[in-house]
Amino acid sequence: MILEAFLQDILSQNISRENFSLYVKNIWESEEGGVMYYHDPSSFCLNIWHLSFDKLITEHGRPEQPLSISQHLFGDENHISARLVYDPPKQNNQYPLEHHSHPVDTVIFVVNGSGVFSFIYDDTKKAIDIDLKPGTTLFFPSNTVHTIKEVGNEGLETLNITDRLNQPSYRTEPINEKKDLLVKPSEDFSQIYNPNLT
Repeated sequence: MILEAFLQDILSQNISRENFSLYVKNIWESEEGGVMYYHDPSSFCLNIWHLSFDKLITEHGRPEQPLSISQHLFGDENHISARLVYDPPKQNNQYPLEHHSHPVDTVIFVVNGSGVFSFIYDDTKKAIDIDLKPGTTLFFPSNTVHTIKEVGNEGLETLNITDRLNQPSYRTEPINEKKDLLVKPSEDFSQIYNPNLT
């Protein structure tokens, strides 16, 4: 399946968790090495923004890190889940996001902005940096160590797709008042990577 068709099937919620995970693992292990490019992403981005039009906005991240906002588009603990995420440029008084992993297979599609993403492959423990621009699409299986290493001056907007709900914990107060309607985290979604313990 070509990238464009795969991503369109995700947005139309026309793909099973099993097929999603198989595709992610195949790309991760292929010569693409977990990175593909959607060469003309404008129409796909328009479809994403249409999905996000009436979705609640929530804020998340630890206080010492830049505040991120997101919109849960669809999915739950048993189905493919997607959320639109905006990561702002780093503030002078805040720490960057450390390397970490998630217990879900993941695809990240860059909608807007720029930055640098970093993978750590288990066999080498060496970080591999990927430049991000609109259309860049990242694939990695569960428990892959990664981070957003840098965010460009305009911020970074991504579509984060996982094989089940991977909603992060919120900051103390969401920026809207409809807290009872927000999608709650389904599990301890992130494990911090400490290279001194490996």
